Parts: sequence; C-alpha cells; structure tokens
Amino acid sequence: MQYNYDFEIASLLIMTIILLHFVFVRQFPGEKTRVFGWLLFVCEAECLMNILSCVGLANAALVPQRLNEVLAFAFFVLEGASSYLVYRYFMAACAIRGRERTVFAAAGIIPFAAFLVLVAVTPVTGFFYYFSDGSYYQGVGADYGYAYIVIFFLLDLLIVVRQHKYTTLRTKVIVCAYTAVAAAMIGLQYRYREILCTSVSNTVVLIMLYLQIQNPVVFLDTTTGIGNGTAFESQLEDRLRRKGEGYVLTIHLSKFYHIHTILGTENSNELLREIGEYLYDLCGKFHVFHTAGDAFTVFADTKEQCERLKCEIQKRFESDWVVQENRIALDMETVVQHYPMDFKAMAEYYGMREFLLENAGKSGAQVIVEADADMIAQYRRRRKVEIAVARAIREKGFLVYYQPVYSLKERQIVSLEALVRLKDPELGFIPPEEFIPLAERDGNIIHIGEQVLEQCCRFLSKHVLSNGSLGIRTIHVNISMVQCLRQNLTETIRPVLESYHIPPSMLTLEVTERTAIGAPERMLWHMHELGKMGVSFALDDYGSGNANCSYLIHFPFQEIKIDKEIVWASFHDKAARIVLENEIHTIKQLGIPLIIEGIEEREQSEAMEQLGVECIQGYYYGRPLPEQECLRYIRTFQEKAQNDR
Repeated sequence: MQYNYDFEIASLLIMTIILLHFVFVRQFPGEKTRVFGWLLFVCEAECLMNILSCVGLANAALVPQRLNEVLAFAFFVLEGASSYLVYRYFMAACAIRGRERTVFAAAGIIPFAAFLVLVAVTPVTGFFYYFSDGSYYQGVGADYGYAYIVIFFLLDLLIVVRQHKYTTLRTKVIVCAYTAVAAAMIGLQYRYREILCTSVSNTVVLIMLYLQIQNPVVFLDTTTGIGNGTAFESQLEDRLRRKGEGYVLTIHLSKFYHIHTILGTENSNELLREIGEYLYDLCGKFHVFHTAGDAFTVFADTKEQCERLKCEIQKRFESDWVVQENRIALDMETVVQHYPMDFKAMAEYYGMREFLLENAGKSGAQVIVEADADMIAQYRRRRKVEIAVARAIREKGFLVYYQPVYSLKERQIVSLEALVRLKDPELGFIPPEEFIPLAERDGNIIHIGEQVLEQCCRFLSKHVLSNGSLGIRTIHVNISMVQCLRQNLTETIRPVLESYHIPPSMLTLEVTERTAIGAPERMLWHMHELGKMGVSFALDDYGSGNANCSYLIHFPFQEIKIDKEIVWASFHDKAARIVLENEIHTIKQLGIPLIIEGIEEREQSEAMEQLGVECIQGYYYGRPLPEQECLRYIRTFQEKAQNDR
C-alpha cells in the first residue's frame, strides 16, 4: 500500500516549532510543564516514526526489513504513550486530587499497560501488524488501536465532567475540541487507510495547550516581568502535590494605593518593578511572584533560607526606595506560612494568609508575622465559625433572644431589643461578638438580618399584638452597615411587616455610630424613606467611639442609647461622670428620648433616675431570653409592678 503522509509532514513542522519555543523560552516548572514536555517530545517522535516507517515501507527493496520492524514497533509504542500523556496532562490541568487522583491514574495506566503488552508481543503474534516477504500487513488486532484511543477520549471527557466545578472554560473547550478533531481524524484514517493523519489531532491539542494553558506569557506579570498569580498557584499546587516541605512568604505593601495616587501609574509600576527585581535577585528564578497589585509572594525551600529572606527583606524595607529621584518609604507586612504544617490545600493557604495579614496589619510597619500553633488554632476556629454561620443561614438556625427595656416613668417594661444568638451542633453557643464581625465581613449579615426581622415580626404577630397587657409597644432590631449600604433596604423590610400585619411604628432600627458615618448619605435616605412608613431609628452605643453631638444634629434619630462602658465608668470615675451627665443633659435638651444600657444594680438605676433618664436596659431589669422565657418573665414582672403600685 502506498501511504500519503503529507499531513504528518505538516504536523511534524508545526510540532518542531512548538518544541523549539518550549525549550528555549523560560518555562515555569510544575507537573503540567513536565507532562507537556514529555507529551511534546513523544508526539513529535511518533510523527517522525510514522513518516520514516512509511518511507521505509515504500522503499522495502532498499531498506532492511529489520529496520522497518523497529520503526513500526517504535511508532506503536509512541502512539500508545501520546494518548496516555494527553490524558495525564488533562488530569493535571483539571486539578484531580486525593483519592480521585488515584482512581483516575489507575483508569489511565490499565489500558496503557495493556496496550504496551500487546505491542510487545506483536513481533511474535502479529496482533497489530506483521511483515511477510518484506511487506507490511495489518494484524487481526489493528482496530484495537483505534478502540484504545477512543477509550482515552472518553476518559478525557469524564475528567472534565467530574471536575467541571474546578476546570476552567478554556480547558473544557480544549478537551472537547481535541476529542472532536481526533475523532474526525480517526474516522478519516479508518475509512482511508492510505492517508496518515493521526498526528493532526496531536498537533491541534499541542497548539491549543501551548497557546492557552502552557504558554509562558500566561504566567508572567506584565508590570514586573516576574511570575504572576497564575504561576504562583501552579507552583504551589505542584509543591503540595509532591508532598514536599517549604515556606511561603507574602510581602504586602501597606497603603500602596496612597502611593499610587501620589506617584501616578507609570512611577508606581516602576516602583513595583524595582521591588520585583530586588526579590528576584534575592530569591532566585521561579521563586518570586507578583500576586496582587500590592503584594509579592516568594518561596523558601528550607528554614535557613526562610530566616535569611525574612531578615534581608525587613532590612531592605527599612530603607527608602528611589523612583525618578523620589525617595519613597514603604511600609510592609510579611506573613510566613510553613507547608504542609500550616496548610495542605490552596483554599486553606489563602484563608490563613488573609487571617495572618489582618493580624499583621494591627502590629505596625515592617512587621513579620509567622504562623504559630495559637494563630493556626485561631484561624481554624474562625473557619469553623464561618461554616457554622453559613449552615445557620441555610437552615434558618439563628435564634432571637429578647432583652427588656424598662421605663422609669411608667414603672414597666415598654419595649424589647432583639438580639441574635447562634447555637451550633458542633461548637455550641457562639458569642455574637465572634460571629457577627465575620458575617459583616462576608456579607452574610444581610441574610442574618432578614431572618432576625422575620422572627421578630412573627413573635409580635403571635404574642404581642393580641396581648396588650404585656405593655410592649416597640421592638428594637439592629441593622449593620452592610445592610444600610443596600439601596433596597426599604423593600426588604416593608413586605415582612405587611405579611405579619405589624404596624411600622412598632419597629425601631438600631444603628451604630460606625454605620451612620460609614454611609451618611445612604443612611439619611433610608431614615427618610422608612420614616415615612413610621419606622423609627435609634443611635446605639452612643459614646463608644468618636460620638459627638453632630450625629444628633445631622441624623433624625428618635432615640439615643448610651453605651454601657461610659455608664459603668461614671460610677467610679469623676471625669466619666461629668461627661455622662453632660451628654444626658444635651440629649434631653434636644428632646430626644434616652435609653441607658448596662444597668445591673438597683443603685445604678436610682442614679440614672436622678439624672432624668427615661428608660433603662440591663441585667437588673432582665437578661436576654428566648421567646417563651421572655414572655413568662414579662408577665411576671408586669404583674409584680402592677401590685407594687
């Protein structure tokens, strides 16, 4: 048979160009790079063997049969290896990990090993091919070679389907395109045995992989010329997969955005390039990455190297950087993580890194924070709390406790403050001061606020509206800055009130000073819109921060709640007493009702009454209680107060 190998020659030329570029252009090491290198070499060798074999068979009279047998044998071995290596590359690209990696590896090695065994015995059995009188003939198992390739097509697609959540779109497209082109080439080869075109599919996948995934440009930061975040993730994943040991140092440039504003983009980029060059010279090739606009990350392979880098980096940042004759003092925080002791996966690395950076940011300039047992325990506790919050949101597991607000004038409980609580099956009761800041940071406080409001409205509808003897006229619900930043706050509150037939006048939204000053225009807009409905606003924790009378002037609060810390301080500190008395006098002069928090003893209550305070909140008049316990407490308290009159 006379073979047409024009497609193979074209494929060989293209693969040679890719191979030369791959060899002479800097490649970031890693599993994908190693597998791609082998794949590229094997595919080119397979194509070359196919061409040489065809030339040898066409000139059988001149070429010894033994050489043709060697060429045919080499081609089949390489053909089996190329399909297997494509599969192994997709395994690496699709982030197969853990037990699944073992399963998928076995799923690939079994047909590959079987294929190699059949090729090895073919010179004796003639399974794939045999020679007779110097001529080449296909054996009885020739079609198995096509079936073998189809098996790997199916395995490639299975990887993408199984890992679709963790696989990039471009990888999915490459797998599907490769499968389609390869299937077409196999069909053409099967129909027209004399046309050799199997290397076309290999060339297509190599081009797509090199341009989209393996291209070195994809891993370079355009500003600094060093590795970027993609390169860092690839390198770290490879290090974790090899189960080695090492250190990751993240250098965060504090307030770099201020410097960028002052210097401008061009000079800021020049500064980043200088830092990148310094770290590159200090740490070496493939160890330095510009992972964010204001962050660099470096690898250290040993503890000694890590200690040296920490000292050198800290010393360098204590000196100025010079850009266009401008001397710039840069503050930085460096966090050090030791793998696999501190983390074993990418998600854990990123979570712990952010936690460490938060701690470093509280410690001043040029600080180095290294993960230790306590910090790791704190981080893992926080992760558990975050998981507990997410679970409670999903399962509507938040509890609402109610704390009474007592009127000194009316001598009875007149309102309640709704306080959210969380009891997790694993962690037990989680303090609000622990989970609320995390929920605010993640935006989950919005969902918590919605659940709390609905529970409060259900409580009012079921137990308060129809029971005037309780004396409860309003309920106080806290709202966070995250909620206030939403434009549709009114639209989220109104339907809940209407669905439970709650008069808006029964709802008072408590806002902290931080919330008020964090988004003043949006806050005023919400107060106006909700105020038109009849909803009231109270300024909570007044006196806990930088509170001053300007908040009382600019925001139409209907109530002021003075923070318990300043109240407690006033009982044993003369200066605090003077401040508190003046605050109370000012607020009363403005005609705004006042609530004092933190009252725990009778003497404290009497002292506040002498200052003309209207309402009291604190353990002396009732602790936060679950719904039913709160109702029983209020009934007992009100009955006793009625009898005392």
